[in-house]
Amino acid sequence: MATAPNLVVAGHPGVARKLRGTGWFPVVFDVVSASQLRDLSKSGKVGSSAAFVFAPWFDEDLPGAGVAVLANGLARAGFTVLVHADFTERGEVFDPKVVTAAKKMTMSDLLAAVGVVQPEPQSELQPEPPPEPWTVPGSPPARPAIEARVLPQRSAGAEAAPRPVLMSSEEWQRRPGTARVNTQIVADAAQASPVGDSVEHGIVIAVASAKGGVGKTSTTVRLAVLTAKLLQKAGRTGSAVVVDANFRQADVARYLNLKSPTILDLLQAPGALSAQAVRHNLAHVPEVGLYALLGPPDAVSVDPSTVNSTLYRRILTALRQTFDFVFVDTPVAEPYKRTFADLILPEADAILVPLEANRVTLEAVRSWLSAITMPQHSRVPQVSAEKIFMILNRARPDVECGPEEVMDRLRGWRFVGLIPEDEGWIRAVNNRQLMSQRFGPDLERTLRGILRDVSGDPVFEGLESRRPDGVKESLKKLLTPKLS
Repeated sequence: MATAPNLVVAGHPGVARKLRGTGWFPVVFDVVSASQLRDLSKSGKVGSSAAFVFAPWFDEDLPGAGVAVLANGLARAGFTVLVHADFTERGEVFDPKVVTAAKKMTMSDLLAAVGVVQPEPQSELQPEPPPEPWTVPGSPPARPAIEARVLPQRSAGAEAAPRPVLMSSEEWQRRPGTARVNTQIVADAAQASPVGDSVEHGIVIAVASAKGGVGKTSTTVRLAVLTAKLLQKAGRTGSAVVVDANFRQADVARYLNLKSPTILDLLQAPGALSAQAVRHNLAHVPEVGLYALLGPPDAVSVDPSTVNSTLYRRILTALRQTFDFVFVDTPVAEPYKRTFADLILPEADAILVPLEANRVTLEAVRSWLSAITMPQHSRVPQVSAEKIFMILNRARPDVECGPEEVMDRLRGWRFVGLIPEDEGWIRAVNNRQLMSQRFGPDLERTLRGILRDVSGDPVFEGLESRRPDGVKESLKKLLTPKLS
């Protein structure tokens, strides 16, 4: 019989799932940040017999809580600590008691490194699979491919496979070797989301562009409103949220005719960044079941020391737990701007890029896409081109640069739809009647197709959302002037 400590995996949900699936550990905790690790430590649930694994995407979101500080402190306190080789390569110095792991390890090596004593293998057993990488350098933990992704439907009766359940504090105290730990891992800071053994992850869809004025906000709101309506019809009311991350020029509230609560109100709420507290402090559009995290009411209200990309990353982590779809309106996405580089690139499962039919700006778009997918400088995180989806927005039939030319100039990039210019939408926004605005069949078909391609969720089927005649033919039909 194998013996093993309780395990905390910091910074890699995929590794946590694999180690949990081995069945060797009494419990496996999955945390993504220093603030979550702090809260887990204060809860007393970890136990005195515990091992900690630090993976490359651990978020050092508290002052003085870098991986080296945490790992060295835990090792000196008697815990088993394993850190990924990336941390030593970036110059971190670790206590000799800290184990530095290779980038590729077999499961048996990883188990041995965190203190699992396994039975001697029998001679007839098959050889162990070759070592696997913890993660691809420069990329976040791998998620299922977007094209094949089907999000869980809350109304479905199917249950997830059983996994170890966290025990109450009394049960923890009764287990041998799991007495409460009084050591506080990191100093107190603003409250963060609580740590759970099982976290449901919704999909984060960001709408981004390197240029303003191309309809980012209107595209974000359109997609969010239609998604909320379709989810409501499917019995999944309250499963969509839109986040205004353009916190210096927040316009989502104006589109939805909402004023509060805003992100500033959320920060004043008790337990501000727990998943339930975030959900309970969102603005709500009851007509369609859409929730919204509104930005600050004006640029003067923004304190960059509190309202920044780190805060939004923690909020997105919480929103993933309680929503199936998280739409994010972004500021102008210059590659070196921190909100884009530190929030959108690593956190978004899909990045929708609205375009305008302008030959000059299309060349700039191509350069921008190259900068974020094939970075020449380490300051720009790399993002997979598979995450990027192009939309021709506010298209008109009376311009020289038509949809075919747009696609030819951006050959090789994936186009998922064309949104024609819509005067009815503009009037509805100006008259604050957006919720009563009906989507025409062509527009709804286009938006459904975009959402279907991005998420793979069957809720977007219908109205021939996946057209058989190809993107270019679809664009031609949408732009063909109707005969009177």
